[in-house]
Amino acid sequence: MSAFLGVAAYWVLVMLAGLAVVDAIPFDWRSTERLAAAVIVGTIVSTIVSFVASLWIGVTPATALSGPLLVVVVAGLSRRYAWARNIAHLPDALRARSWSALSHTGLAWRVAVFGAVGVGFWLLFAHALAPVHGTLVAFSGPVWSDWSLHATLAQSYLLGHNLPPLDPFKAGSPLHYPYLDDFQPALLEALGQDLWGALDIPSFVVAVAAAILIWHAAWRVLGRKEVAASLALTLVLFGGSLGFVGLFPDGCQQLVDTTHAVSQSDCDHLSSATPLTALEVVGHLPSELLHLPRYYDGEPFTGVLTAPSLPDLEWQEPLLVYWMPQRDFAFGMGMVALAVTLGWVAVRERARPLLVAAGALGGLMPLFNPFGLLIVAGVVGVWLIWRRWWAGLIPFLIPLVVLGAVPLAIVAGGASSGAESFPLLDLGWFSHYGTSCTGAQLATAAHCTGLYLPGSSVGDMATYVVQTLGNPRFYAGLVGFWLANTGVFIPLGIAAAALVWFGRGRLNREAKELDLVVFALPFWLVFAFANLVITQSDAWDNTKWFQYWYLGAAIPVAWLLTSGRRALWRVLSALLAVTLIATGVLTTVVAIHGQSSLSEGPLVSARENWADPQVQTVAAAVERETSPGAVFLTQGQVDDPVLAVAGRSSVLGFDGWWFENYGQPLSVTIQAVTTMYAGCPDTGSCQVGRLLRQYDVSYVEFEPAGYNGIVGNQAWYAAQHLPVLVQTPEYTIYRVRGLWAPSS
Repeated sequence: MSAFLGVAAYWVLVMLAGLAVVDAIPFDWRSTERLAAAVIVGTIVSTIVSFVASLWIGVTPATALSGPLLVVVVAGLSRRYAWARNIAHLPDALRARSWSALSHTGLAWRVAVFGAVGVGFWLLFAHALAPVHGTLVAFSGPVWSDWSLHATLAQSYLLGHNLPPLDPFKAGSPLHYPYLDDFQPALLEALGQDLWGALDIPSFVVAVAAAILIWHAAWRVLGRKEVAASLALTLVLFGGSLGFVGLFPDGCQQLVDTTHAVSQSDCDHLSSATPLTALEVVGHLPSELLHLPRYYDGEPFTGVLTAPSLPDLEWQEPLLVYWMPQRDFAFGMGMVALAVTLGWVAVRERARPLLVAAGALGGLMPLFNPFGLLIVAGVVGVWLIWRRWWAGLIPFLIPLVVLGAVPLAIVAGGASSGAESFPLLDLGWFSHYGTSCTGAQLATAAHCTGLYLPGSSVGDMATYVVQTLGNPRFYAGLVGFWLANTGVFIPLGIAAAALVWFGRGRLNREAKELDLVVFALPFWLVFAFANLVITQSDAWDNTKWFQYWYLGAAIPVAWLLTSGRRALWRVLSALLAVTLIATGVLTTVVAIHGQSSLSEGPLVSARENWADPQVQTVAAAVERETSPGAVFLTQGQVDDPVLAVAGRSSVLGFDGWWFENYGQPLSVTIQAVTTMYAGCPDTGSCQVGRLLRQYDVSYVEFEPAGYNGIVGNQAWYAAQHLPVLVQTPEYTIYRVRGLWAPSS
């Protein structure tokens, strides 16, 4: 079977598997909604089945195809002859659906919206990771770094035979990262797909499907209004901060620094040259729009046109920071949108089967996106409690817990324990993020902006809360921070709720009929939670909670901005909508078109080398001449060829993955790695051999630059006359099993 036929067969089977599962849900699907749901559900269910099969026979073309095929067969048998009749009547059904779609008044609008979504995501993912003149090039810094993690996991499954999964970044340790986002690329590679295509294509397909499901969720909640649903989707994809206010100052400063056509006075004062200068700026968008956080870039502007100083802007462009580099994000957004849609309709119509489906979808998520399960559980659970539909909790929670509890425990099992570890009670998140304290330090510290919850008593928590809320600057910082980071979004959300509580007339009646306050309530509770508790060791990762808040909160905001009938309100709404998406649109344009930093010359591409021919040579030698389970000593390069391309394991890879995801202390391992790299001293005892044996190291890699603060003593290793596995101008890998000390 050729690679093309194998990959094509895989996607056809995935779609059929998804349709089989989706059609088992008693729901009034729209045609595009049904197909988008089938893509994501089929991918998730098929990957789970293929993963289980691979535990016995490895990652092969057979296991790649058997997953979706088995789902299709089981679905067919479960429906017996009805399934065969459905297949036989498929042409008639398609003709009927096509005529129904063509006669629908919203068809042109949907074609335009979904077409734009497809083209937009194609522009982002077509070259996210692609070969250019023999070098694999990453689209951007976030893709370069995050996809190194994803590639390492995918290659470890395929080339390192890493099943059941262990952590390739810390050899021998359990893997507590969502397994299956990166298991699917391994399946595609087994069918003959190249590495970059195996990462690019599923990301594109799932992202488009997720966007379509978000549109349909908004469309259903808002009473089937195409314009409002389209604005809601636009806000989710581009909603950002007020960073656009610095467009002219940044761009003008760049022109001053890099050209002779514009002077400092043209930037500092209004003059007859200002319009022409503004046009020049449009053609030279600076990368500083992407540099967050910042105190507006720290550029010393003092002129009339100076942008106002903004607090740290932590709300980054969703497409560039989440949808592209974080491969689990689109799965999470799509599945949450689908499960929330089913849950909302179930609560409104008292439909228990839809609650079962919503719970099952949430339960399938932890090994793809653990945040998704928690969001689905919280959002639908709040709706059920608010409506006092206690009997509905059972059909919802049983599939959610049965399917999701064990996978969620596996993913969460890597969290560190100890006094200085997450979760962290931190009122206001980054609005005043600073010094975090333990319960023991609370009484003696000058000021604690956060409190580590492990080891803290209820009294400690109460003391911290009272101290924080008693500080008047806390409130000013909180309000200013969120206004800078989300603009008028929060005031508009409050205004939408106020129309229900205090308003009269058409908008009040419509908001009550749509039940918008009840719909938005659990999402605002997510916002409140994320402003109270930091759930991961990297505090910035709370932005993942905020993205789900924005997904639900954007729907009432879109309704409010599109519900006015007077011309003045429509103009004002359009201007407000522009302020919400301007930074996101500008940063996306900068990323696609190219960028340059202030004082750093002309516009350049944002792309970064990920695997050049030298790296590919190293990876090929490692793959060809070492066993799949071989352990390497590496210094922690993010895109290390041994891990990211050859799929082998390291004593300690890039330590950021461990700290940022689990908060794990790595001092012992880093000290051991440092000792091994240092070689033996001229006098005294030598620990190198013992440590190499302890960590089962077969190969030591010397990389082009030091990482983790580790300095490699390559001269010592060279002096031991060790066999060289591969050597290039920047890489050398030695075989070191001969240095092992005998067992004591």
